[in-house]
Amino acid sequence: MGASGDRSTGTPAVWGPLTWFAVAVVAVELVGLQGYRLLTGQVLTFVQNPLWLVRPLVLLGAALATESLYRRYDRALARSNIEARVDDASRFDGLVADRLVWLLVGLGTGFTLVVAVVILTVPQLYAAGGATRVFRFLVVTPFGYVPVLASFLATYVAVEVLLPRRIAAADVTLDYLDPEQLGGMRPVGELVKVAYYYLMVGLVAYAVATYGPHILGGALGYSALDAPGLAVNAAFTAVWVLSVGVMAYGICVLHQHMARQKRELLYDLDRRARDHVDAPWDIRSFDALSPPAEYRRYRKQVEFVTGTKEYPATFTMWTQLVVGVMIPKALQLLLAAV
Repeated sequence: MGASGDRSTGTPAVWGPLTWFAVAVVAVELVGLQGYRLLTGQVLTFVQNPLWLVRPLVLLGAALATESLYRRYDRALARSNIEARVDDASRFDGLVADRLVWLLVGLGTGFTLVVAVVILTVPQLYAAGGATRVFRFLVVTPFGYVPVLASFLATYVAVEVLLPRRIAAADVTLDYLDPEQLGGMRPVGELVKVAYYYLMVGLVAYAVATYGPHILGGALGYSALDAPGLAVNAAFTAVWVLSVGVMAYGICVLHQHMARQKRELLYDLDRRARDHVDAPWDIRSFDALSPPAEYRRYRKQVEFVTGTKEYPATFTMWTQLVVGVMIPKALQLLLAAV
């Protein structure tokens, strides 16, 4: 289930099929299931636990984020002028392979159904929340939530891992005409960073929805659920570490590719300078206090190459990444300690 929508660079974004599918799932939950609870005299779920509403908001956010990443991918390719820097631009056609999306959908659907039927069991689900809870676990979650979240995760992996690897495999040359002196790679690096930010928002929302009802009083308090224990804390930490690791891997691949491109060009400049039959200097007779004009020209070429920085290159970029990495875990530790 790929995301679509308006991928052009100059027109406003419109909702694509994935977002409309998420809207339909939310409508089933908020109108269908909650309406059934109301008609049968049961208390509405979001009245018992207002933070439950974070759940459908995360679903909508995941759909919107997925379609946003598709549009940002197209803009990054255009702004980086990738087509002019590779021999075969078709390598970059399409961000996510459909087989990756369907693989994650299949795994997620199978896992949620096994948990509902084998681990939780239908009788226990019915005893805990009636028919609406059974329907949510057997239908809404595996066939509504999973496809949307799987599409987002597939897109996240594509941006953080597959795109940097694709750039390295295609041997995309650096753009030394880039006025920012980032080799024309800033749009790609920003895409990698934004994809993590989207996931970060999801982790923060999950932490609030999971820990919030047990530390907030009044209308937002909810004591029917067990407080999160060691297993929940460990699972959150594992997901956080994995998401950060994936982002770090993508940035590392991009950084190494840029460094290799610069290093190879510098080696080539050095070889051509030393092998030139008319080279006006050699190691033994070179006068560093009064270098020849040809050498000064060579040094300008070298400085031009070394002046191009590998992404992320500035203090601001590194600060944004570090802060983004720490926020979810810091918030989770704070909420767990309250």
